[in-house]
Amino acid sequence: MVIAVGTEPSTLDAQAVNDRNSRVFTANIFETLLTRSADGKLVAGLATDYEAIVPEIPHLVIAVGTEPSTLDAQAVNDRNSRVFTANIFETLLKRTSDGDLVAGLATSHEAIDDDTWRFTLREGISFHDGSAFDAESAAYSINRMLDEDYETQRSSYTKNIVEAEAVDANTVDIHTDGVNAVLPMQVAQLPMVPNGAGAELNEAPVGTGPYMFSSWDRGQSIIAVANPDYWGAAPSIQAFEVRVIPDSQTQLSALQAGEVDLVLDILPEQTELAPAFKSVAATEFSFVHLDTRRPNLEDPRVRIAMNMAIDKELMAETLYGGFARPNQAQHLSENMLGYNPDVKMYPYDPEGAKALLAEAGYADGFPLTIHVGVGRYLRSEESAEYIAQALTDIGLPTDVQLWEWNEFRSASRVKAPEPEAMDMAYKWNSNEWFDAARMTSFATIGGKSNKLWDADVTALFEAGAETSDQEERHRLYQEAWALIHENPHAIYLLQQDLIYGMSERLDWDPRLDDEYLVADMSLDFTSTYRFTLREGISFHDGSAFDAESAAYSINRMLDEDYETQ
Repeated sequence: MVIAVGTEPSTLDAQAVNDRNSRVFTANIFETLLTRSADGKLVAGLATDYEAIVPEIPHLVIAVGTEPSTLDAQAVNDRNSRVFTANIFETLLKRTSDGDLVAGLATSHEAIDDDTWRFTLREGISFHDGSAFDAESAAYSINRMLDEDYETQRSSYTKNIVEAEAVDANTVDIHTDGVNAVLPMQVAQLPMVPNGAGAELNEAPVGTGPYMFSSWDRGQSIIAVANPDYWGAAPSIQAFEVRVIPDSQTQLSALQAGEVDLVLDILPEQTELAPAFKSVAATEFSFVHLDTRRPNLEDPRVRIAMNMAIDKELMAETLYGGFARPNQAQHLSENMLGYNPDVKMYPYDPEGAKALLAEAGYADGFPLTIHVGVGRYLRSEESAEYIAQALTDIGLPTDVQLWEWNEFRSASRVKAPEPEAMDMAYKWNSNEWFDAARMTSFATIGGKSNKLWDADVTALFEAGAETSDQEERHRLYQEAWALIHENPHAIYLLQQDLIYGMSERLDWDPRLDDEYLVADMSLDFTSTYRFTLREGISFHDGSAFDAESAAYSINRMLDEDYETQ
C-alpha cells in the first residue's frame, strides 16, 4: 500500500511532532495508553483501565493572633472576627477589591424621597438553615442593629438610620433621619441574618454566604465548609479554618512547616523567612486616640505638642522596615474623598513641643498612660513603648498599660468625665469606604468612638452626609480636616502596609479594604490518575512495555529541554 503526502516529515519521533504528514506514518508505529474508536469514544489502548485518585479536599488554614469574642457578625467589626464572619454573612451591597460599591443581596437601590432608600432584593436565596432571605429578614437584620439594647461595634454604620420596613417580599425601605447620602456605604457594612435570629448567632452563625459554620473549638480554631446551595459562584476551596496562634514566631513556624496557609500580620523581618509573602498599602491608619476632655488634654496646644514629639519617619523605618509611611494627620490617603492636601503631618520638633507645653502652662509636664490591646495590631506594644519614650522626652512621663484585646475594645470607648476613661489608646482605623464619612463616629459629637467635642467639625460632617453632590462633600470634609488639624483628637502615626505570610500553594491578591474572602482564594493541589497496563507487550526492539517505560515516555515529554509540538 502506498500513501502519497505533500511534504516529508522532519522526524519520525512521534513524541516530537503532531502534524498530519508525520502522523500518517507514526500513528501506525506508536501506541498510547488510551485511544479513540472510529466514532470518537475514548477506549482502552496500552492501558486496560484508569481511575482518578481523589485528592484531599483543599482546606485553607488562616492564623490569627486573638480569638473572636463572638461569631455574630452584627455585633463585631474587628479584623480577627471578620476573617471568619465575612465568609458566612453577606450584605445588601458589597465592595469590589478596588473599593467600588456593587450589588450584593440587593440588585438595585434608589433614594425615593429625602428620608427613604428603597432596595430591591435578589430572589430565591436561602440562609444556611433553609429559611428564606427576603424583605422581612432584611428589615429585621437592620432593625436588630438599631435596638438600643443590642451591643454592637458597628453603630457607626447605622448612624441616621431610623427604621427598615418590608414593602413586599423582595423590596425593603430604609428610613433615615433626613437626607443621608452615605447610606449605601453604610448598608455595605450591615450583615443580613435570619428573621428572628438572636443570641444563638454568637456561637453558631447562620448567613447566606459561600461558607457555612461547621465547628468552634474554643481557644483553638473555627471551621467553615463550602455552602453547596450558594446562590453565587461556587468556591474552589471546600473548607477553611481560622486557627488561633497568639505568638508571631509560632505563626511563622507553622507557616514554614506547611501547617497554615495565611498569616494576617507577619513582621517585616519575617518576610524573607516566609515561604511567600504579599503586602498592600491598605486603608489602615495607626493613631493614639486622645480623650480631649481628660484633665491636661483639653488644650489643643498640648495635643499638638504630643504630635510633634513623634518621629514618624524613624518609626516607619525602624519598627516597620519601610512597610509604612507617615499619616498626613487625617485618617485619609490621596485617593479618598475628603483628603485635604493642605493638611500635613505635624513636624518632628521635640524642642518646639516643649515650648508649646510651656505656653499652655505645662512646663513641668504631667504623667500619662498609653493603653494598648495585645495581639491585634502589628508591632502595637513596640509602637506604644516608642511613643511613651518620646512623650517622656518632652516632659510628659508616660507608661504603657497592656490589655487583653476584647476587653480593650470596650474599655477604650469610655469617655471623660467617666473616671475610667483612658488618657490615650493606641488604635488603628480602617477606611474601607475610601471616604471621609467613614470617620463620622470618631469626629462628631454623639459618635460612639468620638472623643472630640467640636460643634463646627460635627456640623461639617453632618452636612457632608446630607448632600449627594460629591464635589460639595469633598469640600466640606476638607474643611473639617483643616479644623481638626488645629484641634487634634489623636496623635497621628502611620499608614501601614498589611504584610501577609503565605504558603506557596495559596493564590490570592490582598484587598485594599482588609477583607478576607476565601471564595476569592485558591489552593494549588495535585490530582492523580492511575492507569492499569496490559501485560506481555513488547516494543519492536524486544524490550518490555511496562510501567517504567510508560512513566519514562510521559516524563520525556515534560522535560523542558525536549522540543515537542
